Amino acid sequence: MSISRRGFLKIAGIGGAGALAGAALPAAASESDFEGYPDRYGMLTDVSKCIGCRSCEAACNKQNKLPKPEKPFEDLSVLDTKRRTTAQAYTVVNKYNTSGSPEPAFRKLQCNHCNEPACVSACFVKALTKTKEGPVLWNEKLCVGCHYCMIACPFYIPAYEYDN
Repeated sequence: MSISRRGFLKIAGIGGAGALAGAALPAAASESDFEGYPDRYGMLTDVSKCIGCRSCEAACNKQNKLPKPEKPFEDLSVLDTKRRTTAQAYTVVNKYNTSGSPEPAFRKLQCNHCNEPACVSACFVKALTKTKEGPVLWNEKLCVGCHYCMIACPFYIPAYEYDN
């Protein structure tokens, strides 16, 4: 089998480009060392232990002085409907029926107040800001309703209330 000059140059070019790209990645990754976020606190939730009791909803509601929900926190019938966070409910628990398991799975949904929130980066009018203490805040007077924050947030937290 003979190889043409053109074929040899193609193979050599692809191999050389691959070698250069592979060599550049470790160098770029080691340029700066990430120091983490000192003086920041977090909360770890083991979702596999959640039983859907809605106690976290009640605690969040109380801590943030939010209005009482239409149905009391003890009423678990609300778990039959998929819910999102709102201005009146910063934390919600949803129930998911999983295939292969007779028991449902539960998931708590709330703003994670990310260290580098995508929703804040996406907001070109600065209606969403992250305070130095950590919370992500929304200023309704600045918001123009572009929905970019909704698209940017990987946790589906910002929501546009069409009826308000």
